[in-house]
Amino acid sequence: MTRAVAKQTLARASRVMDQCEELSRLSEEDTGLTRRYGTSALRATQDQVDRWMIAAGMTTRRDAIGNLIGRYDGAAAAAPSLVLGSHLDSVRDAGKYDGPLGVLVALAAVTHLHEQGIRLPFAIELPAFADEEGLRFHTDYLGSRAYLG
Repeated sequence: MTRAVAKQTLARASRVMDQCEELSRLSEEDTGLTRRYGTSALRATQDQVDRWMIAAGMTTRRDAIGNLIGRYDGAAAAAPSLVLGSHLDSVRDAGKYDGPLGVLVALAAVTHLHEQGIRLPFAIELPAFADEEGLRFHTDYLGSRAYLG
């Protein structure tokens, strides 16, 4: 790895860590990180990630259950999609990387592609699931189950 590539890689990793830190401040509680499905803290988190997705050249939508889904189109309109995703909700007093790190690492890859003007032979779809932890309704993986049908 050249020094320039190493420097760029470290800068991208630092940006992901900064984004995780920013999202960790969006919580229902002042004393820890808690983001339950359907709360204003989760909506604020989704809104911020939505802005980052759009800046990375993605189109975004929300499905009926509230998952945020970003799409970076491939070179061909009818190309299949590679799905990379994770969740944005949390358990009570969660760690700041549990869930968002998976979304943000995938987003960093898309950001790099967008900045370089690269379109792959397939699309990248990035679901940021609204409910994985099941804290509010005691049903795990609600967001991914709805996404998959």
